[in-house]
Amino acid sequence: MNLSTNNISIYRFFTNLFFVLFISISNLSFSQNFSQVQVKTPPVKSTLLPEIANLSENIVYKTNRKGNPVQLDVFTPKNVAADKLLPVLIYVHGGGWIEGDKIIHSDNYVETTIAKLMAKQYAVISINYTLLNDSTHFPLPLEDTKDAVRWVRKNAEQYHFDTNNIGLFGASAGAHLSLMAAYTPDNTYSGNPELSSYSAKVNYVIDHYGPADLNKLFHTKLGTIPVAMIGLMSKKIVGLQENLVKGISGYDIRKDQDRAIDYLKILSPVYFVSGGVPTLIVQGNNDKVVPLNQSKKLHRKLNRAKIQNSLIIIDGGVHGFGTTDKAYLDQLTDQMVEFILSQKK
Repeated sequence: MNLSTNNISIYRFFTNLFFVLFISISNLSFSQNFSQVQVKTPPVKSTLLPEIANLSENIVYKTNRKGNPVQLDVFTPKNVAADKLLPVLIYVHGGGWIEGDKIIHSDNYVETTIAKLMAKQYAVISINYTLLNDSTHFPLPLEDTKDAVRWVRKNAEQYHFDTNNIGLFGASAGAHLSLMAAYTPDNTYSGNPELSSYSAKVNYVIDHYGPADLNKLFHTKLGTIPVAMIGLMSKKIVGLQENLVKGISGYDIRKDQDRAIDYLKILSPVYFVSGGVPTLIVQGNNDKVVPLNQSKKLHRKLNRAKIQNSLIIIDGGVHGFGTTDKAYLDQLTDQMVEFILSQKK
């Protein structure tokens, strides 16, 4: 049976609806430990990292445009020679842009990655960023992400950071922010004036299941889905779509569809690959939150632009890799560390 283009688009909308529902319901979490299975025990803060690393917590790295302080944590290896400069990896958490924080949880592959980087004499920084709400929209979280890089350069002497070796690593919404921060021109999205004179350039970026084309993900070109074509749940679904688009862009898709589409385009990494840096993309093929085609599209665009990149597809992997075998995740973290080391100048 042949489906019309509109029907295919509506079908795809429903396949992505899981993403819309999770972002819009505040009691569900998109934290770094998020998975598509029920979490039996709540995540707890890492106890391993404070044992193997020097930890400086809750450092205010900027005040955002709303006058609120934004914080980060710095992990550095112990027993480092006084004259050694530390390459830096900045971690950007997930949470659908509306929740989540910089806390690294125990028994999580992010914790494992950081532990392995401590052994390789790297500094790792985990950041908070401004979360979206009814009155807070982009570009604030993107400004924060780029300002975190600028903060590293401003404070390089104090922490012995190697400013020639800085990378970004993000998960889900944090991956989207990392990609945008890495690909957009250095002088764009400057937030705090005290940091604006420093460069936000990075050497590489690691993208874990991040949105790459927001209009495709949210199906904004359909506008609001016709109520008659959806059924009893349609009003709720349409409302969720509207709220999600408005939360990110500030535009009402009913009244400003074209403006919403245009704005989400300039927030989509696939349109900035010409300014890209070496990129490692990792995603599961059973991700119902951010479809695998988002990563595949980014991979194709980077290839066409001749930007070094790799796409690792986790067989059976869900969003957050919560169902993936720990032994396999350990191999994955080894691949990530190998990629990071390969980018060192």
